[in-house]
Amino acid sequence: MNLYTLHYTCTLDASVEAVCAFHTDTHNLPLITPPSIKVNIVKMEPNSVILDIKKFGITTRWEMALEKNCPTSIVDVMIKGPFASFRHERIFVAEGENRTRMDETITLSPPIPLFQSLFFWFVKRDMDAMFAYRHAKTKAHFLAK
Repeated sequence: MNLYTLHYTCTLDASVEAVCAFHTDTHNLPLITPPSIKVNIVKMEPNSVILDIKKFGITTRWEMALEKNCPTSIVDVMIKGPFASFRHERIFVAEGENRTRMDETITLSPPIPLFQSLFFWFVKRDMDAMFAYRHAKTKAHFLAK
């Protein structure tokens, strides 16, 4: 299984505690999800979530384990879903009293071994746009406070 890694970083005008709290509240996920993607929270538990995510007219179910280590990090690991493996790690680094750098790392393996590089090219393009949107919306959320 080939693993691919993506990195995204943004700086937010908020404390690490506030940024981590925002990202541990799964109900904020629709607020930072592009309008072309529909997210439905099916089941929420303290250390897991089940989501239905609709994109390109196709709904996929994601079962995720959540590891919350606030205020320093959050890790989501796909238990079941559309990829062979998927891990999303957020690290929160204080850069001042009310300034936080959020470093995000996505490690994934495409679902079909054949054509993984081509599949990853499409996924990367999509993820780059999605995380640019997410970071803009997250920044706007904290600026409005």
